[in-house]
Amino acid sequence: MNASLFETVNLLSGQQAPFTGEWQSIANGRNVLFSTYSSGSGSITLQYKNPFFNNDEGIPFYTFSGLQTGYSAPAFSTSPMNEVRAISAGSGQFWTAVTIQN
Repeated sequence: MNASLFETVNLLSGQQAPFTGEWQSIANGRNVLFSTYSSGSGSITLQYKNPFFNNDEGIPFYTFSGLQTGYSAPAFSTSPMNEVRAISAGSGQFWTAVTIQN
């Protein structure tokens, strides 16, 4: 069995802000850790897709604000979510990853 206990999914991978990332599935995780890095200044908003509505609107659940070049403190969640995405605002490039524990 080659199943890994942890999986990392990139939500943003250095795109210039403002940018909206693609929806990524994290449904197989029970705990998730969001980490960010910025090369510039701005914010990153995390959204989840509501499973009861079939549209592309996301519901914001966490914002990394006041980002300056470098890493920010990570955010941890135990709330079940099917799909998430990250939206960057400001100026510069932004990276966001979610590490999933299954």
